[in-house]
Amino acid sequence: MDNEFLDETVALTQELVRIRSENPPGNEAAVADRVEGYLRDLGIGVERDAVEEGRDNLIAELGGRGDKPALVFLNHMDTVPAGEGWTRDPFAAEISGGKMWGRGTCDMKGGLAAGLVALKWLKLKADRGTRLQRPVRCCLVVDEECAWMRGVSTAVERGRIKNEDLVLSCEPTSLELKSAQKGAMWYEAVFSGKSAHAAAPENGADAIRAAAKMVLSLQEVSSKMDSSHPLLGKTTIVTSVIGGGSKTNIVADACRIEVDVRFIPPLGVSDVRKLLENTADEACRGVPGTSATIGVLSVDRPPILSDSQSEGAKIIGEILRETIGVNSGSGGVSYYSDAGLAAARTGNRQCFLLGPGDIAQAHGPDEFVEIGELKKAAAVFGRLAERFALGK
Repeated sequence: MDNEFLDETVALTQELVRIRSENPPGNEAAVADRVEGYLRDLGIGVERDAVEEGRDNLIAELGGRGDKPALVFLNHMDTVPAGEGWTRDPFAAEISGGKMWGRGTCDMKGGLAAGLVALKWLKLKADRGTRLQRPVRCCLVVDEECAWMRGVSTAVERGRIKNEDLVLSCEPTSLELKSAQKGAMWYEAVFSGKSAHAAAPENGADAIRAAAKMVLSLQEVSSKMDSSHPLLGKTTIVTSVIGGGSKTNIVADACRIEVDVRFIPPLGVSDVRKLLENTADEACRGVPGTSATIGVLSVDRPPILSDSQSEGAKIIGEILRETIGVNSGSGGVSYYSDAGLAAARTGNRQCFLLGPGDIAQAHGPDEFVEIGELKKAAAVFGRLAERFALGK
């Protein structure tokens, strides 16, 4: 890929970072408008799929017949809120020390921009007479930074991502190919008891005490899980939110906790829910008069194990070696992505993660991406798009 395209990747990332698209509240519209303008200026058609009012996915495609498998750059336009603790303006996209700083630089406007520039590179080839044998599609979605991931769900429902496609989410992986993702489920446990004067607690049923028993039991259960996956490590259970009671001298008649579970095969979503239900029931038996209900706070996000020996994985590995001299194996991540949900919904076993930036920089203050890595990503994605589209 020519240097002007690599430089454009940096400039486009800067431009996108300066457009706020924090979720919540979910304001990706300005990014979507800018990206649509960018693509239309290149002569690439764009379709919009409405997800919610004012929130649209963008779809752009080049080459091939519609019945052939596509290379899909599946990237999200939203970011988490900037939050506190920054030493720089989170939306200035300042470049210093070989890095670009700002919210979304690594998660994932850098990867998104690199995918768009790869599509531009392919368009240049097509305009010069190269016949594209297979389609390359940019599927840009809203609402990834949310437990319900409505953007990718809509993309699957509209047939934008199919079982036979090669799907790449350009999440921050330090340009290492990732083929496995832990399951990631969020739950609430709501405990009910009976209030009483704190001077006579025997007349009440302490909901906080029951919730505390569940918290401790979950910690014990998690520590005793011996099974480990070579790419994903171990299952983890974290109680991350708790609230209950009304006054210091009243036995609490209500308490609520939120639980994050990151789990590995063979555990499935139903297994995890059953584990929480059993733990809550046991806790309530230890505090007579209390009861608990378990509610789901996220879309179903099971573990994903894509095929690291598939044609798509081999092509990506070859291009990483040829383009940037990296011998990439296959790894796993503890976070969840659009590619994971796409795999879960379609049964596609060629849904991978590969992008510039380090996940350690995401979601915190002073997020950044290395400029050199951003340019490498564009070179890799451009070569991948070309190789896939030409069918070689």
